Amino acid sequence: MIWFATGPKLVLVLRLLLAAVFIMYGTIKLLGGQYYYGDWTIDKATTDGTSLVWAFYGYSPFYGRATGLFELIPAVMLLFRRTTTLGALGLFAVALNITLMDFAFDYPEVKYFALAYTLIAAALVLSDRRKLTFLLADTERRRDPVSGRRASRGPGPSSGDRGR
Repeated sequence: MIWFATGPKLVLVLRLLLAAVFIMYGTIKLLGGQYYYGDWTIDKATTDGTSLVWAFYGYSPFYGRATGLFELIPAVMLLFRRTTTLGALGLFAVALNITLMDFAFDYPEVKYFALAYTLIAAALVLSDRRKLTFLLADTERRRDPVSGRRASRGPGPSSGDRGR
């Protein structure tokens, strides 16, 4: 793909953008914002779908804050190169859930922002596809993601030394 040729600067910008967005949303949720906590009365005739969803999620303050942690922790992981891939995987799952919810409940314009965040997280995961391939590949066929050479099997007997 052509955008992968643009190099690490674009990936860095995407990482920082996604981290900033989800640090903000995660912090808001941890501080008790976004969802409707406390006493409320729901009447189907006067309550719109958006308010109903926020009241449902706010029914449990624990759940509201837990969703904040699921946004905040992977977002912070994007700020460190060693944990970028894991953070991107976590935020992809979170953003995909948010996108599905926003489209299912027909939220206004925000559903398109959620879709954009999901696509950015997917792009970050794809940018680290060599690492993921290395981690998920058969140990006999692993290749180092940097050099492209077969990875060493580490200490211990080689396959030719078995049974001796």
